[in-house]
Amino acid sequence: LFLFFQCDNAKGLKAFYDAIKYGPNHLMVFGGVCATVTSIIAESLKGWNLVQLSFAATTPELADKKKYPYFFRTVPSDNAVNPAILKLLKYYQWKRVGTLTQDVQRFSEVRNDLTGVLYGEDIEISDTESFSNDPCTSVKKLKGNDVRIILGQFDEEMAVKVFCCAYDEEMYGSKYQWIIPGWYENLWWESWINSSQCLSKNLLAAMEGYIGVDFEPLSSKMIKTISGRTPQQYEKEYNAKRGDGQSSKFHGYAYDGIWVIAKTLQRAMKYLNATNKHQKIEDFNYTNHKLGKIFLDAMNETNFFGVTGQVVFRNGERMGTIKFTQFQERKEVKVGEYNAVADTLEIINNSIRFQGLEPPKDKTIIQEELRKISLPLYSILSALTILGMIMASAFLFFNIKNRNQKLIKMSSPYMNNLIILGGMLSYASIFLFGLDGSFVSEKTFETLCTVRTWILTVGYTTAFGAMFAKTWRVHAIFKNVKMKKKIIKDQKLLVIVGGMLLIDLCILICWQVVDPLRRTVEKYNMEVCPQAQAI
Repeated sequence: LFLFFQCDNAKGLKAFYDAIKYGPNHLMVFGGVCATVTSIIAESLKGWNLVQLSFAATTPELADKKKYPYFFRTVPSDNAVNPAILKLLKYYQWKRVGTLTQDVQRFSEVRNDLTGVLYGEDIEISDTESFSNDPCTSVKKLKGNDVRIILGQFDEEMAVKVFCCAYDEEMYGSKYQWIIPGWYENLWWESWINSSQCLSKNLLAAMEGYIGVDFEPLSSKMIKTISGRTPQQYEKEYNAKRGDGQSSKFHGYAYDGIWVIAKTLQRAMKYLNATNKHQKIEDFNYTNHKLGKIFLDAMNETNFFGVTGQVVFRNGERMGTIKFTQFQERKEVKVGEYNAVADTLEIINNSIRFQGLEPPKDKTIIQEELRKISLPLYSILSALTILGMIMASAFLFFNIKNRNQKLIKMSSPYMNNLIILGGMLSYASIFLFGLDGSFVSEKTFETLCTVRTWILTVGYTTAFGAMFAKTWRVHAIFKNVKMKKKIIKDQKLLVIVGGMLLIDLCILICWQVVDPLRRTVEKYNMEVCPQAQAI
């Protein structure tokens, strides 16, 4: 077994080719940490008939099976978080998102894969922004496009700048949700806060509630693995043996990788014993394509429960467990996990905390609301109108009943009756003006507009015309300077009122024929809903 952990291109390639040329025949290559060296060696493995298993190379580029057919890895690739993100978006019914990506190949590849994952899933990527050094312009564009759910791909240094910009633009709190990589170091912001112009308290305020996504270093299930230990027992033993040495989050994947190789060789030996009694794995060489194919097929059949979860390969890619953490009060708290094998998402009960009373909305919800007349106000005015009509009816009754009395007769009771009837018609129009779109249909509303205009016009003209006629008669009598007896009968006054009504009717008829009233909808400026402010 050739162990390979070199990151220097020249030294790594020299060590590999020296092992091929001078060393004994190696059955497999175990390792590959840095993407540059790993990709070069993985691409050449087909020529050497070697299978490579990596426990730490997460670059998405290595998932290309046409280019790297003999490459496997026990650690999920960076792209493995995208199906988990999709599941989280569906869980909270977020259908509109935006992406913010640092201009680095690693992050761009993850973003491009995410676009493909979301395609056809009824989730809209409304804005895609990228930046090199200053993310503030991109953050402003996201806010301008009303992006509320932001999927970020950037390192720790840029994350500090992003959240500083988010604070300045007020893109944090109950209306926003940031989803970013979860592989940052513990207290990562403290290393980069001095390089920004952001106060620590402002940065922490903007960071509060963000969700981090990363692969799970060790399984949380308390069941025995292929080694006979539970993941918790393995971790305890690992910590005891490493002592004060630095821990790596890939140690569980390296441990499971050894088991993958052991089980692969075991299956290969069983296959050789069952099919070819004369050939052994010790007969392998770099030109023995038959044995190389047996090792490749045996690796593809891997399926067991290890300390990092169920170890299964799909096209050489590990189907692992993705964890979700949330930044709560200056610390990362695990809030859920995604099982790629079963394609299931589990949110830990009451662990995830949003800034508002509910998860943020994925966009500003514009809800059209009909502005209508206040029902209590309409009720009060209608009650006063009814009182006015009752009073007018009482006056009308009194006027008709006492029309032959001298004082009433001298006041022109017929003209008084017209004034009262005109007033009652004007009162009646109040009921009609209070009926808006919340009470009647669109078609009825147009008819209602015409009717109430006619009633108010006729009522006003009748009442005003009668008063005008009476006033004119007084004026005509007292203008007679010679004090000759002059009689102006009520019939003449009725003609004056009738003339006024005729003019009104002509105008109303022409209006109705040429340009009848139509119902139109007037849109007002948007207002913030009081309930939304509370959330």
